[in-house]
Amino acid sequence: MSLLLLYAAVFIAVLVSAEALLRSFFTKSERQRAVNHRLSLLDESDDHRKTYRDMLKERGADEDWRSLPLMQFIRQFYTQSGIKFDPRRFVLYAIAGGLFIWLIVQFLVPSNVIRVPVSLAICLLIPVLVVWRARAKRIRKFTQKLPEALDVANRSLAAGHPLPAAIALVAREMPDPVGTEFGLLSDELTYGVTLDDALANLSDRVGAEDLNLLAISLSVQAGTGGNLVEILQNLSKTLRDRSMLKAKVKAISSEGRITAIFMSLYPFLLYAMIKALSPTYFDPLWNSAHATTVVAVLFAIMAVGNVILYKMVNFEY
Repeated sequence: MSLLLLYAAVFIAVLVSAEALLRSFFTKSERQRAVNHRLSLLDESDDHRKTYRDMLKERGADEDWRSLPLMQFIRQFYTQSGIKFDPRRFVLYAIAGGLFIWLIVQFLVPSNVIRVPVSLAICLLIPVLVVWRARAKRIRKFTQKLPEALDVANRSLAAGHPLPAAIALVAREMPDPVGTEFGLLSDELTYGVTLDDALANLSDRVGAEDLNLLAISLSVQAGTGGNLVEILQNLSKTLRDRSMLKAKVKAISSEGRITAIFMSLYPFLLYAMIKALSPTYFDPLWNSAHATTVVAVLFAIMAVGNVILYKMVNFEY
């Protein structure tokens, strides 16, 4: 049975690898044809409203997540990751990942009582980590490009264009994710959404803290007046200074963060190494009646220790 699962896992892994390579090649070719994803979709269709709705649908933002109490956090978290849901890819990756995880857990954990919940927990944890990683990467990329987007808008405003035209220019000139998100902002303004609501939707879709400063600045300027070019110039400088400060803090704390990651992974790596060198070393534990209790207590202690450890090396700034 294990050999059959191994063959199935290898076969599906080859399919997943081929699919990933082909998708990477075609994605690279598409990026060479258009500056951002929104412009590539507009090249294929003349119906801007349909394109706008399709983009929200593939991001999971076609409905108002704030009206769904149980799904609010999950939908918003997924939307901010920028991942486009593909049912076929999801099923293929789920089958391949489930088989691979079951083979690994079957090798490391001989007890069926612990093997099944551990496998389920890992299968649920991996998608969360993938979405969380994609979300963090997208927010970081958006934050890095946001000052440049403000500079583009500033030049458009200084030339005498109105704010919607400046936002549309950013959508045309900037790459993803800034170009697509500002394109959706431009579409909402075109279809009658107020500036405050459009900026709130933008902040919800992206999740970057710096967008709150932009939303407040534009809302205050729209209500009280003032030199919008000067406001955006100061905001761009502020965002660049914040990025530099974050980079300095991360550089100073990098050693502590690497140490924390290593200490979190070390127990599992040590267990895998001992299991590979001496497969029967942990048999007395698994064959005893207290195996489940011991493993549960150890995981609880490790979880508390990891929370304290990461609180020590992650700083709010």
